[in-house]
Amino acid sequence: MAAPDGDESELLKVEDGYKAPEKKTINEIVNMDAEDESLRRYKENLLVPDDPRIFILKSIRICIKNGPTHEINIDRKLFSLLHSYIAFPQIICVLGLDNIQAIEMPEGAQYHVEIDFYVNHEIVAGLRYAQKTSKSVFKAVDKVVLGSYGPRADFYSWRSGDEEVQSGIMFRGSYKVTSVFTDDDKHEHLKFTWEIKIVKADK
Repeated sequence: MAAPDGDESELLKVEDGYKAPEKKTINEIVNMDAEDESLRRYKENLLVPDDPRIFILKSIRICIKNGPTHEINIDRKLFSLLHSYIAFPQIICVLGLDNIQAIEMPEGAQYHVEIDFYVNHEIVAGLRYAQKTSKSVFKAVDKVVLGSYGPRADFYSWRSGDEEVQSGIMFRGSYKVTSVFTDDDKHEHLKFTWEIKIVKADK
């Protein structure tokens, strides 16, 4: 977890030195191989017309070293409930239908995060994740560029680096988090809030 500083507006800023590649539409991609009928049909079949979303979050796994793996699965029936709790790098919480509660993270715990997601209809260039964490006067903004992805039938997987939950009495307690997925075109694909709790590690 980053040092507590930052501002709400930083969630949508993207001053990370990342250079956006040239964007192509689905029609351009299909027409690139118009002479190859089988390849053209394959590309067209990547589209899922009954789902208007471009970025579709499938699941998030928080893998704690020498501990449990917490998995959050999100399907279409649950998508309307995304104001509920989800998880992402460095902090954890749960999405549930009936009983939503923060997941406790022991201070000093080692972990990494894995995200599975689909890209539908068109290319997502420079997919980014940003989060703002607040606790009283403490605020932190974390950002990461996941990369650029084209539509396909299979989901993509992304893995964070190894992380460590911060330690010390000043970091213990409950945190509310605002998270957002955006891209080079500043499209806001998904935004949600959730909660975690950092607790004293067992000796």
